[in-house]
Amino acid sequence: MCWVVKDRMMRRYTPFDEFDSFFDRMGRGLESAGTQNQLAVDVADDEDEYTLTADLPGFDREDIELTVADSMVTITAEHTHDQGETDDDGAYIHRERRTASVQRRVRLPEAVDEEAASATYHNGVLSVRLPKQSTVAIEDGRRIDIE
Repeated sequence: MCWVVKDRMMRRYTPFDEFDSFFDRMGRGLESAGTQNQLAVDVADDEDEYTLTADLPGFDREDIELTVADSMVTITAEHTHDQGETDDDGAYIHRERRTASVQRRVRLPEAVDEEAASATYHNGVLSVRLPKQSTVAIEDGRRIDIE
């Protein structure tokens, strides 16, 4: 054990301080990695419908699949960047954006009319209108086309 002067204060130092610091940094990295690919979703309950809004920046409309079945909305988005792509000046020297994939399931509190559901995608924001249904219909679900 030794003493270290840091910020004009004397502090006791042990070799284990480095380990504690390392594990603290590691833990913060894992916490942020777990939420990095999380799909942010808002669900508004209007009187006669639910409106689901999801942020999907960087995805094209064709990259997104949206389904609804048994009051469960599933959003899946995936795209890959071609390994052979180059920027305007030539080949990449550092590349982190190879693939991106997100999926989110949201259970709605009431049954919805799957046939009347509609969706739009504009500037990286997916908006889904899900009219409420008064009687429960049992079907296999429906894929919703995104406009």
